[in-house]
Amino acid sequence: MKLESLQEEPKLVLTYPHKSNFNRIGCLSMVVFSFIVIRVLKHLMRYHTDFSDKMIIAIVLIVAPLLVWFMGYYLFINGVKLEIYENEVVQYYTYGSRGRSVLHFKFKLDDIEQIKTKNRPFHCLKMTIKVRNPIFCGLYEKKLNKLEKVSIILDRKKADCFMQEIEQFHRK
Repeated sequence: MKLESLQEEPKLVLTYPHKSNFNRIGCLSMVVFSFIVIRVLKHLMRYHTDFSDKMIIAIVLIVAPLLVWFMGYYLFINGVKLEIYENEVVQYYTYGSRGRSVLHFKFKLDDIEQIKTKNRPFHCLKMTIKVRNPIFCGLYEKKLNKLEKVSIILDRKKADCFMQEIEQFHRK
C-alpha cells in the first residue's frame, strides 16, 4: 500500500456535505458574534454597578464557553475526509493546524470490522467505522495492531454509495 500506487483519483470521497456553505456562514457568524460580545463587555465595564458586574460574570460564564464550543464544533465538522480508491484502499484524512488535510490512517476495505450510523439533521448522518489494524501515517508509517474507530459526518446518499461499495467488495 505505497502512496505511489494511489496517484489516481479516488472513486468516492466522503466528507461533510455542506462544508463550503457552513464555512462561509459559520465563520462569519462566529466573527460577528465575538465582536458583539466584546462590544457588550466593553460597554458594561464602563458602568460599575451591581447589575453590570453580574452581566459581565454571566457573559463570561455562559456566552464565552458557548462560543468556544461552537468554534470546536466548527473545526470538528470540517476535520475529516474519507477517500476510497479503485484498489480497495481507504484513506482517512484529518485537517492540520494550517488547514491542509493530513493523512491520518489508511486501510483496506476488508479491514473494516463494523459500521454504525446515526441520523443527523439536514439529510446527514454520522458514520462510525471500526477498523482492524490500520496503518497510522504520521512521521512514518506504522501498523497499529488494535481496533481503531474513525468517525465522519456525511450526506445520506454518499453513505448509501459507500454501503453499496462495501457490499460489492464482500460479494467478490
